Amino acid sequence: MRRTRILPALAAAALVAACGVQPTGVVPAGPGPSIRATSGARGLGGVTLYFVSDGRVIPVTRPSEGFISPEGAITMLLKGPTEREAAQGLTTFVPLGVDQVRVYPGDPSSLSLPFSVRKLSDQAINQLVCTVIAASTNTGQAAQPPGVNVISPYEDVYFQSCKAD
Repeated sequence: MRRTRILPALAAAALVAACGVQPTGVVPAGPGPSIRATSGARGLGGVTLYFVSDGRVIPVTRPSEGFISPEGAITMLLKGPTEREAAQGLTTFVPLGVDQVRVYPGDPSSLSLPFSVRKLSDQAINQLVCTVIAASTNTGQAAQPPGVNVISPYEDVYFQSCKAD
């Protein structure tokens, strides 16, 4: 009986010793990641879309009148860059014909694709996700931490944050 009490006591002592690692105080690491505001308070007067420049996904603010929903922002993104934006070197990696993308509100929002997410490049996924997050922020519905559930047929749902410059 005495032997069965000694083993748990030794195991507990080993855990408490923690292999000689000494505790430290809080180590400051700076602020956490965030999305840059690309326009005025809550994006009034503009909608932020994400396009690609030199392989990087970047925010582009277009003027708008009134409220643009996340699904409305995706519709604008799917039309591609304007002539002026294209002349500045902006492009899209979202393929043509991707017109049945749906956005569902929630915490976080969900981006539903009618096809396998594997058909999209990392840049295309980021264009879609970042645009949804920016539009959701304008509505005051942004998730904490900012991100979107990406849903595609026959695949698991996964959480994706915005990875843009």
